[in-house]
Amino acid sequence: MTIRTQINFDGWQDYRGKLGGAIIYTETSHNCIVPVRDQLNENGNGEFLDPNYETGTVGLFAYTNTKDINKAIKSKVRYLFFGTRYEGSNSDYKNRYLIIGYMRMDKIKDVRGLFLQRYLNDYNPTFLNLDVCMAAWGLMRFVSFEDAYVLTDEILHDWGYAGRAARPLRTIFKEEHAKILIEYFDSKADQTDEYIDTILEYNQDE
Repeated sequence: MTIRTQINFDGWQDYRGKLGGAIIYTETSHNCIVPVRDQLNENGNGEFLDPNYETGTVGLFAYTNTKDINKAIKSKVRYLFFGTRYEGSNSDYKNRYLIIGYMRMDKIKDVRGLFLQRYLNDYNPTFLNLDVCMAAWGLMRFVSFEDAYVLTDEILHDWGYAGRAARPLRTIFKEEHAKILIEYFDSKADQTDEYIDTILEYNQDE
């Protein structure tokens, strides 16, 4: 079993949200079977460091999803669901919006001070207008492309949500719909170790 990298929990607080969830978007790699984050900027939308499978965190090493994490915590939901628009070579999934896994938020921390130290000189530090920059740590479960949950406009509308199954989606899922997703992923083979191993291989090649 792959061992997750331990982080320093100083300043982290326990978090117990309600059974609901929020979408976090991530770009995914075109060049490997495991749908890991696009850490090499293959999509031309920047290097994605979230979700950080190795440490079990979101929002600790990047501010790409800070607003969405803040919104999820403010809404007091427990789960983050990771969505992506597939643009790889498998034609069966081309251009589909896939939810590839989830995170149960168990601990949270405001890392705005850390971001000010690390990223103040970035070209466009979008976190500067935020009062807090929340990061989360907890259980993660990811699946293969074949086991991903295909989210469609029809499903969203049947569930009573506005918007489209696309990158700008910012839906907060109600308890009954979060439960559908969690039960779906829990019924599939957990591939999180494969995600971690793939990213570690990427890092070794750099």
